Amino acid sequence: MSDIERGSGPDPRELALVSSVELGNKSKEGLEAREEILKPSPEEQIEQIEERIESREQRIEHVVESIGTTKAELTALRENLGLPPLEETPPSIFSDERSLEDLQAEHEALEKQKEELVNQQEKQKLIEEEKAKILQERLDELFKQFEGLSAVDLGSLLNTGKMSNEQSMESKSMGLLDPEMAKSLLQAFKEGVKLLPEILKTIPDLLKKFNEDLTKEAKERVEKKLEEEKRSSEEEQKRQENPEPSEESEEARVELNQSEQAGDFVEDGKVETPTE
Repeated sequence: MSDIERGSGPDPRELALVSSVELGNKSKEGLEAREEILKPSPEEQIEQIEERIESREQRIEHVVESIGTTKAELTALRENLGLPPLEETPPSIFSDERSLEDLQAEHEALEKQKEELVNQQEKQKLIEEEKAKILQERLDELFKQFEGLSAVDLGSLLNTGKMSNEQSMESKSMGLLDPEMAKSLLQAFKEGVKLLPEILKTIPDLLKKFNEDLTKEAKERVEKKLEEEKRSSEEEQKRQENPEPSEESEEARVELNQSEQAGDFVEDGKVETPTE
């Protein structure tokens, strides 16, 4: 069949296939977005783990009590029968002891999981603080750049968001600024608003605008800082495990060496110095 006979329009089957794929992609995106919304926050995750830890602790306490009670009853029974106490664990307690070991292992794993979440939470907090610090540094650089602009460029930026040559302003610290952002930042600068918390009140999307770049740099800074702290802690631990000799012990060692070099020795309770 020729193209003319088939018609010039798209094949309905192809359209149906494309629509199906697009619908599937949208459904997948919607599902991922829904999962992200339903995902508990770090605080909620820690709270859930703490509840599970508490539950394990209660069960451990119950099993330990049960084992103790059973042992006491068996001991009393053997005494009544004139039998010596068992040195080995009686078979009737094996099951409880295995349960206790399992519960203790679960408890330890939950504690470790909680510790990891807390560390992640603290690290994320440090990253957010570092992001704000970096953005403040960049704003300071931008404001210095504003100070160096001509009155013509400042007026043009304030009115149009662009330089007098009708080009967008390119900041050394913040890159190419879109007109609205340039106008807002210049207005804040003119009003003497230079600290980030105050600027965010008038430009709430500022952090979001540079979030990806800020997050990357902040993460690198925080990880470097944490690594340095870890290395410093390990070095301090090594120093504590292998302390350097004190001045007194060093002086005693020197005196001992001098005494040995002088050739003093004790024989039959008398100190004699060998002649040369």
